[in-house]
Amino acid sequence: MASYVQTSFSGGMNMSVDDTRLTEDEYKFAHNVRNRFGVLEGVKQAVDISSDIGSFTSNPPTQAIYTLGEFVFLFFDGGCKYRKPNNPDSTWSVLYSAGTMQRHSEIFVQAIPASTKNFLRKSTTTALGNSAVDGSAISLDTTQTVQKTVASVVVQDGVNTPRIIEVSGGVASDRAAKTYSQWKNSTYTSREYVPVGRQMAFFNNKLFVVSPDGTEIYHSVSGRPLDFVIPVNTSGQKINTDETIGGAPATSYTVGYNVITALKPLNNESLFVSTEGGSYAVSLDYQFTVFGEPSFNKQFLFTANSINQKSFIELLGDFAFIDPEGLRSFNAVRQSKNEARNSVFSLKVARLFKDVVQVSSKCAAITFDDYALFACNTIYGHGILVYDILTQQFVSFDQFTDAAGNIGPIMEFAKVETNNKRELFAITHGTTTSSGEPVYKCVKLYEGAGYETAYVETRAFCTNDTRIEQKPQELRILFNKVQSASSVKAIQRVNDEVTPDSSAGTQTKTLAAPAINIDYPVTFPVVWSGPKQIQNLLYNFQSGQQGWKISYALTWTNGITLSNLQLETQNITPMNPMLSQAYVS
Repeated sequence: MASYVQTSFSGGMNMSVDDTRLTEDEYKFAHNVRNRFGVLEGVKQAVDISSDIGSFTSNPPTQAIYTLGEFVFLFFDGGCKYRKPNNPDSTWSVLYSAGTMQRHSEIFVQAIPASTKNFLRKSTTTALGNSAVDGSAISLDTTQTVQKTVASVVVQDGVNTPRIIEVSGGVASDRAAKTYSQWKNSTYTSREYVPVGRQMAFFNNKLFVVSPDGTEIYHSVSGRPLDFVIPVNTSGQKINTDETIGGAPATSYTVGYNVITALKPLNNESLFVSTEGGSYAVSLDYQFTVFGEPSFNKQFLFTANSINQKSFIELLGDFAFIDPEGLRSFNAVRQSKNEARNSVFSLKVARLFKDVVQVSSKCAAITFDDYALFACNTIYGHGILVYDILTQQFVSFDQFTDAAGNIGPIMEFAKVETNNKRELFAITHGTTTSSGEPVYKCVKLYEGAGYETAYVETRAFCTNDTRIEQKPQELRILFNKVQSASSVKAIQRVNDEVTPDSSAGTQTKTLAAPAINIDYPVTFPVVWSGPKQIQNLLYNFQSGQQGWKISYALTWTNGITLSNLQLETQNITPMNPMLSQAYVS
């Protein structure tokens, strides 16, 4: 007889090696579970809150979701609604109506602080006449103040004049940003101008905006994120009424011919610029300035690129992103160029991305509750690949359902984290209607009343002696935190990683519900009473096939915790070991 025991699952998910070579605390694959404490626990369902929001139309195209403090902003159908989830009486309010922005364009959102430099900028040298300047130096006239801009949120769609959202007294309001023509020479209180653009990033006290065609980077005045008039003369006036000469395009920067897909600040005083042809680190050069603002220096990083603005996150000083072929990571400080599909970061789950291409509109990433969540496409369809930041390993692939079926690919995440509340939102590109149109949804993740069905594929158990085959006998599974009746299914596999053992069949057992549940949080000291929350299930697989390796696929419901499993087998040494081996006459 042989006995195999797995007492911990802390090693995480590993699909990079044969299932017989997994360590004693690893598992091959898991669906809708967490393993942070060495056990496998199911996750809660998602909550569809689309009906709470109301619609501008019957099924408006959802474009973006963004959070600022306790506010959640939902952009759809060219309009915007907002609410405060911390306030139970808060309902969704219209910020601006449908059609204000482009109805089907991608929406880009960026929070900015209040301005810090509120004195009049002047060129200190004159060349080629009284109104033209060489732009070599800029001074601040401390006798003349200009308009101060408040902390706000900038909204872009690449077509229309940007919207500015301001929050004051628990109420959000919006307005159109000032255009280049509205930036007045004679009125110091009208020194605001934000160009039309796409992706944005706030970095080194400047707001950066990608041009509508995606090939140029505009940048604001330092300390004035809503002021993009950089060229000024000795009187502090714009040098030309033509925006291409005196506005943001006049001091724009390009990194190549390819369209920019993402713009993000790094932790090494540089800006990550991802394009369809590769990624760059752009730093600011204050030794060579143009109208008192720094010039750009670029460094090519690697050929991989972030598929969109929403799929780039920081991980303990490193950075990770979704690219068209899977996941990548790199360290900006060391300027490492690791391709994550072939590196330590995601090697263990690289098989999930075999022959799969990512779609920009159906990818996103975020960090939440010390997990990195990557919404992406895999061999199992769209879902969330979960990376535990604390243990630094992939632990699960999550897919959520609701009353209408799968909630669909996630387009973007947003989180609310305050002193008394932590919530994770997502907008999804749901299943299609009979007319072929997608059903857009807004959901709260991991907050449902019920649990998703948990699933795990165990490592394969074998003696590693090619002369010995095994006959399965008993499988014992130990569950903890049993608070309700739960169904547990065990599928045995012999000499195969996919096909069930047909002779043994699939066996399903039910865990009994305790008479008393424990409601958390509890008050110390805790006196435990009532039924035990630990239950042991016994499966008899003696009718199963014999083979060199044996593994199991387990599913269970209601969020119970898989703690231990133990397999008893009978060792058999046949005349011809390895019945599955090829026979040569």
